[in-house]
Amino acid sequence: MEPESPHRELELSALEAETEPMAAAEPGTPPQATPPHRDPSPPPEQLLGVEKNGLKMKIPPEEEEEAPLGGSGASGSPKFTGLGKEELLREAGTPLWARARLVLLVLFWGGWIGMLGAAAAIVAQAPRCQPLPTKAWWELGALYRAPPKAFGGDLKGVEKRLGYLKEKLQVGGLVLGPVYPQKSPEAKIPPLKELDPTLGTRQDFSALLQAAKDKGVKVILDLTPNPAGNPVWGDAAKDSEVLQQVQAAMSHWLKEDIAGIFLDGIEELPDLVVAQWRNLTEQQPSPSGVDRVLVGGTRLQDPWRAPGGPQLLLGPFLQPLEPKGDAEAPEGALRNLLNFLSSNSSVGLGWSVGSPWETWVSPKLRLQQLLLLWGLPGTPVLSYGDELGLPRPPKNQQPPELELCAALASLRAHERSLLLGEAWAVAAGSAMAVLRRWDQSERFLLVLNPHGAPLKPFSVKREPGDPQEPPLPTSATVRYSTGPKEPGEQQLRLEELKVGPYQGILLGFPYSPQ
Repeated sequence: MEPESPHRELELSALEAETEPMAAAEPGTPPQATPPHRDPSPPPEQLLGVEKNGLKMKIPPEEEEEAPLGGSGASGSPKFTGLGKEELLREAGTPLWARARLVLLVLFWGGWIGMLGAAAAIVAQAPRCQPLPTKAWWELGALYRAPPKAFGGDLKGVEKRLGYLKEKLQVGGLVLGPVYPQKSPEAKIPPLKELDPTLGTRQDFSALLQAAKDKGVKVILDLTPNPAGNPVWGDAAKDSEVLQQVQAAMSHWLKEDIAGIFLDGIEELPDLVVAQWRNLTEQQPSPSGVDRVLVGGTRLQDPWRAPGGPQLLLGPFLQPLEPKGDAEAPEGALRNLLNFLSSNSSVGLGWSVGSPWETWVSPKLRLQQLLLLWGLPGTPVLSYGDELGLPRPPKNQQPPELELCAALASLRAHERSLLLGEAWAVAAGSAMAVLRRWDQSERFLLVLNPHGAPLKPFSVKREPGDPQEPPLPTSATVRYSTGPKEPGEQQLRLEELKVGPYQGILLGFPYSPQ
């Protein structure tokens, strides 16, 4: 139970006093007047409290009064109320405070003006930033050459891959083509105004242009009549009828919202014709207002030998940078290219390691040439497969990488030894060999030759019963080979197996309980 408050004690004392009998006065003593009864508790307005555990908790009253101005309170401490308005105004007008305000005002404005002058001096003495040069859109981003059938299958497939080009490779322009049908036997060139029906409809083409616009990718149309040919134009370069058909096709497609035209083999055409086609490309307005470009392709390694006319020139200009011998340095060829770029403002150079139909660099230098492609001034130009390391297959032939992946994917999906089986490393001399096996399913032996000379990996007779080596059959069937293909299933003895340079072979043989 909590201790009672002093007021509670006063109440109890008063009650006890009232219950005690009054004492009689002693004889001879005059009676005293009874003092008026005084309630020891303060008035109700000063007793504010709450009831707790059946007892009324009373809060002691505040001090009676504040001490007069300049005096002391109940505690004896002095009170300060501050100066009045008239006193403050009278004090602020004294000479001392007037001089103080003037000094502070002079210091503030002097410091502000000083900082302003210092900033102006720093800006005046700082070195000037070099102004940004005016660049066309095709000089700021990469171009990607994509034959629609190889890249997407059709126009809808190309549209689905626009995000990959923009987000993965930062491509600014898509060189699309050829999109026209094949040439008829009696015609000199294909019908360049038409759209190949196997690629889609004109609505599909318009949808592709709109999707590319939404992604920020410009579309350049390849109208080269014979893009994979060598020469590209041949006798057609001097045929006025052919040149008129090409110009008419350019006018026809420039009515669409494309950003330019690409024509390969530009060095075979007359200079006057190329100049006319550039004017046609630049002067025919685009529906979306985009600047249009004529891109010319050449097979010449020296860009200064190509005719003038196109705004952007694309060719195998990196080939001279490949050394012909171990001691040769390509510094001179690099200087020539950079000098040409600095002295020719009317034409830009596009760097590439190949076209969609042929490669221009040695495979062993491919990565460093790609690095150079992105590091040189000019426009990086990728052809389909460059970023994947895909070689250029012969015309109308399936790429070997695609054939291998399709064949092995199907085989792995149906064979448990490849999908689930154990893997054993097998001694094979200088070659590499891996055995895959699962339960009683067919076994597979993968043999790789990483060297430039042929090998016979199993020519050395194996010791029977070696616990470190898994048992191998005497013969097996060739299920897949990266080398020359032979018709039908090829059965061979392992001791006679010969693996060519950089070749890989997948062998299969049935399960044996022994």
